[in-house]
Amino acid sequence: MKKDFFRAIKLLLASGLLAFLVACSGQPALIKQPAEPTTFQEGVFYQKLDPPLPVATQDGRVDVVEVFFYACPHCNKLEPKIKDWLKDKQDKVNFSRVPAVMGPTWVDQAKAYYVAEKLGILETAHPALLKSIHNDGKQYYNEYSLLEFFLGQGVTEQAFIDAYNSPEVAEKVSQARVLTVQYGLRGVPAMIINGRYKTAQYFTGSQEKMLEVVDSLIAMEMNKAAVH
Repeated sequence: MKKDFFRAIKLLLASGLLAFLVACSGQPALIKQPAEPTTFQEGVFYQKLDPPLPVATQDGRVDVVEVFFYACPHCNKLEPKIKDWLKDKQDKVNFSRVPAVMGPTWVDQAKAYYVAEKLGILETAHPALLKSIHNDGKQYYNEYSLLEFFLGQGVTEQAFIDAYNSPEVAEKVSQARVLTVQYGLRGVPAMIINGRYKTAQYFTGSQEKMLEVVDSLIAMEMNKAAVH
């Protein structure tokens, strides 16, 4: 009886040791491990746009749009991540931004984006405006506060007034308002891929996961284009 008891103990210890070694090695033993998913589930991590929207990209690259709002702290946190994410995307992605217009108080900050674009200072003014709001505590919800900001960017008062009141800027803000509705967003930041898909932090739970979803959708669109 004692021999049988000790033999059983040895078997249990041996099987426990085997399980421990299998777990640490990461190699499957007798049980086949499920394959890692290669795509993200539609309706959970992203949604299709219905109907899809036209895109300007015709050179084989995938059109990616970041929808943002200057006063949004999440959009501010995304900015350096977007910068890093874009480093190796030039051959794959045509990237642009659309300032969301979800209400009257969003209009002037959308105007700020297109004023900076019209004046040719978007590359410097875009991060400067985010910094001014989120690091320095400034608020920009009317023409006069924006004038102060643009004067600080080396723009003359008349140049700002002309750009701010230009039909070109008014048209682009109107288009941004329409796109915001067509995208059907509940918040920002959000990403639109090839006019067909949308994903956002409120889908994915984190900005890092959101960018992974964007990468997956880019690959899906490029594979689809290669087949055709």
